[in-house]
Amino acid sequence: MSLRLPRAALAACAIPLLFPALAWAETGQIAGKVSASPAKYLKETVVYLEGAAKGRTPKTETMDQRHMTFIPHLLDITEGDTVKFTNHDSVNHNVFSPDVDAYNLGNFPPGQSRSHTFTKPGGYSQLCSLHPEMLAYVFVSPTPYHAKVKADGAYEIKGVPPGSYQLAVWNSHLKAAAQPVTVAAGQTARVDVSLQH
Repeated sequence: MSLRLPRAALAACAIPLLFPALAWAETGQIAGKVSASPAKYLKETVVYLEGAAKGRTPKTETMDQRHMTFIPHLLDITEGDTVKFTNHDSVNHNVFSPDVDAYNLGNFPPGQSRSHTFTKPGGYSQLCSLHPEMLAYVFVSPTPYHAKVKADGAYEIKGVPPGSYQLAVWNSHLKAAAQPVTVAAGQTARVDVSLQH
């Protein structure tokens, strides 16, 4: 005996499968490649949109201290997000930044953590007063549309509402002018960037 589902039931089962496609059709993306001179600074690059809507629920991300190193070396977050700094070393650590909206979270022992909420956009160097050789970066984007550049320079910002924006780039040492970009629903806008001193 074969079972036949009513058409309404079949349609209901298909709806969830359509949501990813519908979401893509209503938004677009931006992709491209970033080059840097000197190339050693390419890994310290974030591409982000200016002029986009800011509404989203704040998140908490983690930056670890392990083997006398901040991990990851570069963390990109959105304005309003919190970073939890953990210590998985066998020694005390400290976290502070002199940049934008300066802070110092004090010294804390292995197994403990400290948190900081970033309310102002920009690039923050992450330092440890106990170990001056340690360095990392947190970049705070003014909008939720941002992406770290990959090792080969490629980047991709997904789920962008259709509209016209400025595509900006942050790098720890290099600069590039913001570029206008127009995003269409279901399309990929391509923008390549060259970073220099």
